[in-house]
Amino acid sequence: MRKPTYRLTVLLVGFAALAAAAVAAAATIVVAPGHPNGWTTVNDTCGSATTGSVSFVTGPGSPPAGSGSLQYTVGSNGDSYPTMQTGAFNGVALSNLTGLDYYTYVSHSGSGGQAPYIDLYVDNDNNGTRDDILTFEPIYNPSQGSVALNTWQHWNALSGLWWSDSMGGPPPLFTLSSYISGHPNARILPSGGSFILAAGCGGAAWTSFVGNADRLTVGVAGANTTYDFEPSAPQVRGHGHGQGHGHAGKVTVCHKGHTISISRNALPAHLRHGDHLGPC
Repeated sequence: MRKPTYRLTVLLVGFAALAAAAVAAAATIVVAPGHPNGWTTVNDTCGSATTGSVSFVTGPGSPPAGSGSLQYTVGSNGDSYPTMQTGAFNGVALSNLTGLDYYTYVSHSGSGGQAPYIDLYVDNDNNGTRDDILTFEPIYNPSQGSVALNTWQHWNALSGLWWSDSMGGPPPLFTLSSYISGHPNARILPSGGSFILAAGCGGAAWTSFVGNADRLTVGVAGANTTYDFEPSAPQVRGHGHGQGHGHAGKVTVCHKGHTISISRNALPAHLRHGDHLGPC
């Protein structure tokens, strides 16, 4: 796993470059109704007609980012598959992931002790078609704690245990690093919404499930993007309030030998094509 490096040719210039990179590597994006910022709600099913839903709510309790979160309701059909999907990380090599964690809150766990989980659609041979679905579920990561009711819990998917659709799991369970060892070219599928935050699709174990997710952080080559799910978008603050003369939501990258400022939403795509954080 590689992180961007910076040569300190002149001490003061070097510190400035590192400071700029640190700011760029810690982008936070608010996702809210009317401001999806690359996310799409897809209320699907793995069986009969869905009874599930995804909504933006205030709370519950004190969310880890902002005042709200995503709420997943599965309903009477445990095969309902309510999801939030993004293509922001399409084409990113699994070996280039340097961070992947999020928080959940479960109000009603169904009968299986479940919590919202991550699905990754994966292309293992770079031909642009889906070869596998990798799933991180908190219930299969007891070393990080048991799923509890009515409290926010943190899950580290990067270092946690996953299962594979193509292997017929679960089980077996494995780490992403071990999967990469066997599939060195594995990447997130470069089309559609291939990064998915979901609930359900598991029959009776998910019946009547209600739970929330928030503060999802995805790191690519050392650049972290954190998603804060809120019931309403924040008001844009004017100059003099810390946003900085029209550069809110911007990061600096080196693109083909030129230093440019881009939208934080575009950062994953630039990193996939060889750009690096900070000035050239």
